[in-house]
Amino acid sequence: MGQRMDMGMDMGMSMRVRTVLSGFALATSWTWCIGMFAPIVIGSLMGWPGILAFAVPNVLGCALFGYLRSAERSRQETRDHALAMAVFSAATIAYQVFFAGWQWGQPISEAMTTTIGNGRALGAGAVFAAAVALAMLPRGVLWGLAALAYPVSLLTFAFLPWGSMHAVQTQGEWQPAQMWLVLPTIVFGFMLSPNLDLTFHRARQEVAAGQKPHNFAVFGVTFASMLVLTCCYLAAGAGGLNNPAVRTHMAVQLTLTSALHLSELRLARITSNQRIVLGVGAGLVGLGASLYDPSREMYLRFLGLYGLLFPAYAALALRTIGKPTLGALIALAVALAAVTPILDHAFIEGPTLSAPLAVIVPLAAIALFARRGRAANDA
Repeated sequence: MGQRMDMGMDMGMSMRVRTVLSGFALATSWTWCIGMFAPIVIGSLMGWPGILAFAVPNVLGCALFGYLRSAERSRQETRDHALAMAVFSAATIAYQVFFAGWQWGQPISEAMTTTIGNGRALGAGAVFAAAVALAMLPRGVLWGLAALAYPVSLLTFAFLPWGSMHAVQTQGEWQPAQMWLVLPTIVFGFMLSPNLDLTFHRARQEVAAGQKPHNFAVFGVTFASMLVLTCCYLAAGAGGLNNPAVRTHMAVQLTLTSALHLSELRLARITSNQRIVLGVGAGLVGLGASLYDPSREMYLRFLGLYGLLFPAYAALALRTIGKPTLGALIALAVALAAVTPILDHAFIEGPTLSAPLAVIVPLAAIALFARRGRAANDA
């Protein structure tokens, strides 16, 4: 009997360790160029209230992902929406590759005495090539590396220039009231975008039957600490962002995020041709964007995918009507096309009173199809 108790305790300890490591790996899978840089951009636009408005729905939306669905429901969603989720992964890879080219083009060109265009190509290409190599590893090994990356990134705190820290301003380039005009987009985006993340679905499906998905609670704490790290090097100004430890942290996270999503593309329920097009296309789009327009504006336009396109699909397909019909997709596409200029103007030029329409119009289209679906079911 004592031996059985010892075995039960060992199994319980092993399960807790797996839960913690899964939470660590999830933090790495979600510490994109958004979590590592968006607070800097948002802080410059909206001050620390904007950073808080970004961080809270971001952490909550991701942490609640696991608790709001069963493993079986997650498996069904990854079957029914495989292509949409694969596109999400491809866009995420492209975003990381673009960011690497944008941020490392100048230092690489100076270090290698080459043109800045070559520097951007080398920075973007290095992240994509390393991600491809890592994605070839067995999935368990890759997830183990992702779990290890979290404590490695935590070490960055020890190397920050604490003596040059300053308070993050209350107000940025925008007037305080303007933040409220884009708050619906921020909440809409970060509460719903995680629904399409294949790495999140993988983590939920691998929770043992009958167990609570507490790896997502661990994730909530660990990812929040990554956002705190970003705010710390934001507070250090240029000295923080150019700190070698911060650059290393960014390079590790960009590469592993891309590798995790490439790994999921290999296993997604899509055709081989779709897999190749999305994987190769992600690298080419990221590289092309970093060469064509390496700027804050392009960064924000990539970010708009997660504030409008992906959450709108998630609201329609995963939260409302299930696998969408062609008519529903066309109607949603028309609604998104109508409001994309509004969202683009809001974040590039500054929000006006029309900014909330970026969320209201797609939600109205989704509500219309939800009502039709209920009417058809009643009939």
